[in-house]
Amino acid sequence: ALYELVNKMLVEGIVEDYSIHDPLISMGLMFGIFKNGKGIKIHNKVYEEIIYHYMSSKTRMKTGVSMTEFNTSDGFKLVNNTLNMELVLQKFQAFMQEQYSKQDRDFLERHGRLVFLAFIRPILNGHGYDFKEVEISEERRLDVTITYYQHKYVAELKIWRGPVAHEKGLTQLNDYLDRLKLTEGYLVIFDHSAVKTWHSEWITHNGKRIFIVWV
Repeated sequence: ALYELVNKMLVEGIVEDYSIHDPLISMGLMFGIFKNGKGIKIHNKVYEEIIYHYMSSKTRMKTGVSMTEFNTSDGFKLVNNTLNMELVLQKFQAFMQEQYSKQDRDFLERHGRLVFLAFIRPILNGHGYDFKEVEISEERRLDVTITYYQHKYVAELKIWRGPVAHEKGLTQLNDYLDRLKLTEGYLVIFDHSAVKTWHSEWITHNGKRIFIVWV
């Protein structure tokens, strides 16, 4: 139950009210996982990264699905130590289509973003890091800033909630790219529609190039 509460906070962006009388919150406070800060928060960024790593690894082990066919290609590293993020997302899309297309919607909605974090870690392979920031909004998107050697990339992960929310999300991604002084961004949309398109495209939005994949 404590695991599910942490998952809601870190991955889904759900804010839980602080209550010392809640048994789960009390347990999290006792173990130093939580702190009180406008609702319950994870105690610090180091804890967040450790928990993300644990949760993504647990999700991969739980399903028993192998990723090595998709995320060990030498083609991810380009000249000047740049990362081929377009290929990373294409490979992730192919992996999801082959390995997870038959999973139930509830599993993918709750764990899809953790699967992505588990997928990208071997690609970075000690040459970079991924920093996560959950956005508390109706979209509950997860922004992942990736450093690879001296280069920086932003991938936004979110669940498809219709064209209006999609347009708003693109604007938010644009603003985030502006703050980081980047001209390109990446968007992974977890589409839980009955019939999936599994398509990808480059678009230009307010002067930024954004590569989008639907999974």
